[in-house]
Amino acid sequence: MQAKLTATMMDFGRLLQKAGPYVVLEIVLPGGTLFALLLYLYRTGQLRNLAGVRMMGRTLLRSTGRVFDSLAFTMQPLAVTPVGSTSARDGLEPLDFFSGRK
Repeated sequence: MQAKLTATMMDFGRLLQKAGPYVVLEIVLPGGTLFALLLYLYRTGQLRNLAGVRMMGRTLLRSTGRVFDSLAFTMQPLAVTPVGSTSARDGLEPLDFFSGRK
C-alpha cells in the first residue's frame, strides 16, 4: 500500500513539474490560456506546423472580405432621397432635436 501511494505521489509531482509554467501563465496573465497554449506549441515544436493554417486563414479572411464587399455593393438602396428633403420620413423625427424643421 505504501509503495502504491509513493508511486502516485511521484506521478503527481511529475505532473505538477511539467504543468507548472502553464498553470502560472493561466493564473497570472490576462488571456493566460492563449499564452500557455502558444508556449506549449512552441516547446513541443508544433508551432511551426501552424504556418499553413495561418496562410489558409488569411486566404479565407480575404475571400470573405471580397464577398462581403460585393454583397454590400449590390444591396445598396435603389432610391435615395436627398438629405434636405422633407417628403421622406424615416421614423426618427422625434429624435431630431437640433434641426430647424418643425
